[in-house]
Parts: sequence; structure tokens; C-alpha cells
Amino acid sequence: MNAPRSLLRTTLISALGGVFEFYDFVIFAIFAPQIGAAFFPPEAGESAQTLEAFLVFAVGYLARPIGGLLWAHVADRRGRAYVFSHTVLGMAAATLSIALLPGYATIGVAAPVLLVLLRLLQGMTLGGELPASLCWLAEHAGERRSGVATATLMAGVNSGMLLGQLVAAAITLALGEDAAFAWGWRIAFVLGSSVGVTAWFVRRHVGETPEFERLRARGVERVPLRTLLRTEPGNAVRAAALCAVHAWVVATLYLAFPAFLHQYGALSLASAERIALACAALGSVLFPCAGWLADRIGAARVCRALLVLLAVAAVPGYLWFPSHGVLPLALLGGIGGLFIGAYLALLPRLFSPAVRSSGLALGYDGAFAIVGGLGPFAMLWLAGKHGPVAVGIALAAISALAVLALPRERVERAAGPMPE
Repeated sequence: MNAPRSLLRTTLISALGGVFEFYDFVIFAIFAPQIGAAFFPPEAGESAQTLEAFLVFAVGYLARPIGGLLWAHVADRRGRAYVFSHTVLGMAAATLSIALLPGYATIGVAAPVLLVLLRLLQGMTLGGELPASLCWLAEHAGERRSGVATATLMAGVNSGMLLGQLVAAAITLALGEDAAFAWGWRIAFVLGSSVGVTAWFVRRHVGETPEFERLRARGVERVPLRTLLRTEPGNAVRAAALCAVHAWVVATLYLAFPAFLHQYGALSLASAERIALACAALGSVLFPCAGWLADRIGAARVCRALLVLLAVAAVPGYLWFPSHGVLPLALLGGIGGLFIGAYLALLPRLFSPAVRSSGLALGYDGAFAIVGGLGPFAMLWLAGKHGPVAVGIALAAISALAVLALPRERVERAAGPMPE
């Protein structure tokens, strides 16, 4: 049983690790122009170099489900804590390697090839990190506190993106634009890897969850993914549907929000980036609030209400956007943030302990690889082809499908022992 103080320590260890692991993942996108200039042929031009860097960034998303399933296999057989402590070290190693990797001018075509391989490693480690952390934390917290605990983890992950933006601004301010562009961006990668190693020293002493200890005493599954697909395929579909809403909200109302506002809201890019940063920061506050509410009145009940609200408000929000400014979309982002904070309490309880990590990896990483990776492109393509309201229709459709995927009955499968 976990006393509140022990659970607080457990939650903070998990959340702080999430901050720096997602920081390591997203600084690649933040420094895409600098990375493109360093690792791709100069004769292609700056725009082409930046585009090539973003394509390498997308490789990390595609690698997430592969890494997620591989690490989940280990988590369901060897333990959540083992994966929880080792993925952060893999991310730190890949990030430091990018910081030290010679550029195109030094080693030629080997530079982009090695960059792609390192980005694959980053994606595979992050794919294992989030499901394992979510599983580990939910099983420690138990049903009555898993909402606020898992939502705090996601607030940490979200804050990693904010930290990356702040570090980028600080490097440019301290070194100047020219030095930051030429070599200063590497400092951000060194910083991320250093903190990652520190996080590993903290995490390597964390204990296994009581739920997994009981599972290990009974005997673990030889191939957890095969067991999942044979015995709980419906829960895997439910998880993917819920995670798709999460991925679409993050991709369209957080990550690609500046590009959308700049293109369709007549805002300068700097203003659009500030608005998107404020919305993302608000999400880090809303997540734990929604998790607390899920613990009090039930995660499925809160998720159902928020998904219905998203489905109803999505089309009017994008329809009113051209005439009413950014406020309707900011409200949609707030509703989406509340849903993200609430549904994480429900997600681990969809699966039995023997296949829990595999189920989370399949649903979460699969949704983010497809919906999250293609979301920015899909949003801008829909808006350009059919107007901004088409993006609202897509959000409404995804939310409605997720409502149908919610379990009709109360989920009795607790994520871990009930805390005292």
C-alpha cells in the first residue's frame, strides 16, 4: 500500500522523467532549421534543408509503436520498473550522440544517415517510456488516486515541450542568432542528455509495483502481445480510439496550432507561437485538475461528458474562428486538455495486468504514430481544401467514435492496490 507521501514521490519521479524525455524528443523540431543546415547538403537551399529535417523528425513518430511494443514485451515479462529506468538512459544516449554528430561538411552523406538512425532510437525509447511510466504509476497509485497521478505525469510530458522552447530562446538570447544557428543548438541537446543521465540515477532505484510482483509470482505470459490480441482485442481498439482524440488534440491544437493561426487567422508567426505556447501551458494546469475530477466522480463518466462536449463544440468552434478570433479554438483546446487529464485514469484499467503494458503501447503509440504524426499535415490539408470548418468536422468525428468506444459498464479492473 502507498502512503500519500510515497505516492507523491513516485509521481514526481515519473513526471520529472517525462519532462526531460519529451524535451529530448521535441527539441529536434524546435531546432529543425539548424539541424537541416548542419546535416543536409547546402546546395538544396535552406527551405529544403528544413523540410528534410522535419521528415527525419517524423521518423521518430513512426518508430514509436515499434519501440513501444518491444519495451512493453519486456515490461510485461521483466517488470515495469526495469523499462521505466532504462528508457531514459537510451534517450539520453541518443540525444548526446546527436549533439556530438559531425555535420555534412565533415562526413558527407553519412551525417544524415546517422541522424536518421539516432532519431529512430529516440522514437523507440520514447515509445517504451510513456506506456511503461503510465503503467508503473497507475499500478502504484491504485484506482482512487490514479487520475491525478497519471495526469501529473502527462503534465510533465507536456511541460517538456515548453522547456524546449524556453531553452531555445535562452540560447539565442545568450549567444546571438548567428552562433545559436551555427553551433549553439547543440547545447540544448547536451543539456537534455545530461539531465537524462541524472534521471536514470534516480529511477534505477525505484521499486516494482505490487501488482506486477503478484503477477510474477503467478507466472508471466510468454508472448504478452499475442495474448492481448487473442483475449482482449476489443480493449485494444477502445484504447486506440481514446488515444486518437489525445493525439489529434495535441497535433492540431498544440503542435501545429501556430502554423494554422498564421495561415488562417491573419496573425504574425510570432503572435501565433505565443498563443500556442500559452495554450500548451494551460494544458499542463488542466491535466491534473481533470485527473482529480476523474478520481472523485469516475474517469469514464468524466470522459463521456467531455467527449460529447468536444463533438458538439468542434464544428461551431472552427466555424466561428474566422469571425471571433482564436478564443473558440482556445476553448476547444481547453476541453481537449481536460479530456487528456481524465482519460489517463481509465486507460490502464482497460487491460488485465498480464498484458497491460502491451495494451497501452499498442493503443497509445499506435494512435500517436498515425493520428499524431499525420495530424498537422491532415489539418492544414483539410483547411486548405475545404476551409477551417473541415478540421472541426474531423475533431467531432474522432470524438464521437471515442464516445462509442468507451466501456458501457464500470471498469472493475483496478490498476493496482487500493491506497490506504
